[in-house]
Amino acid sequence: MTTHCIGKAFDQFHSTKSHLISTSFRKLGLSLPIDGSSDHELDIKGFSELEIGDWTQDLSLLDDRVDVGNEEDHDIEFVDTRD
Repeated sequence: MTTHCIGKAFDQFHSTKSHLISTSFRKLGLSLPIDGSSDHELDIKGFSELEIGDWTQDLSLLDDRVDVGNEEDHDIEFVDTRD
């Protein structure tokens, strides 16, 4: 019953406020291109003149190994997705 009610509420919210959802995603940068070409659309309260740029170019600065900083996480290893 709970899942049904939440699903119905989300469906109603989405159908009446879809513009709010898509605008929020763009203003927070969640649906902007990763090349930085639309950084001017970023609008996060408390931050001014945000510029993210092409963050994929920064991947070349990463070492082959990353220190996770937690000794309990000794099984975690860095996965390099660069080809």
